[in-house]
Amino acid sequence: MTSNVRRPITTAPTSSLVQPDEPTTTVATQLDELAETAGSLRSTTKFMAEDTSALHQKVQFTSWQHRTTERGRLAPKTLLEEIGDLGFAWRDVARMIGVSVPAVQKWRRSGGVTGENRRRLASLLALCDEITDRYGIQEVASWFEMPISAHAPVTPIDLYAEGQSTLVLDHAWGCDSEEILTAYDPNWRDRFRSDFEVYLDTDGEMSIRPKEA
Repeated sequence: MTSNVRRPITTAPTSSLVQPDEPTTTVATQLDELAETAGSLRSTTKFMAEDTSALHQKVQFTSWQHRTTERGRLAPKTLLEEIGDLGFAWRDVARMIGVSVPAVQKWRRSGGVTGENRRRLASLLALCDEITDRYGIQEVASWFEMPISAHAPVTPIDLYAEGQSTLVLDHAWGCDSEEILTAYDPNWRDRFRSDFEVYLDTDGEMSIRPKEA
């Protein structure tokens, strides 16, 4: 005999059907993590660039000093002759090694160069060797006279005369000219500000004109 009594339908508790929430990462959190990672990489890159730059300058300086020692074996008159053969004006030579033009003229005639000045002559000639041999710069004397940027009349002669020989080497290597100018004088933009600009004229020659307001 079949019973007509209905059995109650049982269901699992609601709590057993719902899966526990999995940890989710919001977009904001992802962006924060990416920003932190990017900042860390940027700092690391900056430090690596600074370390690489410092190492490069150290190698440059060491090579230059080695060449200076080798050049210092030559007699002062020979050093002066070779510097003159490169095409330097004696006023520029005098300025770069920190003496007067008459002193240089006296050395050329009768010698009498002190040991310190002999090394200065050897250092200048060695720097020219380094720039020519390592960086392939031809006619190095005229290169020394050439402004390092169209934005300021600063030349390698100016840099060397003011004790910034590492900036001369950086310029020869091809470092950014504005970075070199900033290292030389942080206020160079104000110092050399002009109402005129240099431009390439239609005839292919460089000309000067007033800047547009």
